[in-house]
Amino acid sequence: MSEEVFKRLYSVREAARYLGISQWAVRHLNWSSKLPCVRQGRRVLFDIYDMDRFIENNKRGGHHGDALSTQETRSDDRDFSRTGPILDEILR
Repeated sequence: MSEEVFKRLYSVREAARYLGISQWAVRHLNWSSKLPCVRQGRRVLFDIYDMDRFIENNKRGGHHGDALSTQETRSDDRDFSRTGPILDEILR
């Protein structure tokens, strides 16, 4: 019988994949102290519990079946050139 070992620390690339954002967005969240990291020499690692906490703390309420307003459905009015749509929503 082999015991499964669950991975707890993730690289920047893995954290980005887990969170569904770019690697630069993960770095920006770390630099802005919104997502803590574990440093191991030059390596920067992210704890899955911190990532889960980040997700929970940044959830927004739903619309309960209501139609979205014009402002909520139009993304072309926003400037996503610097950080991307997901990070812009997180940083608001």
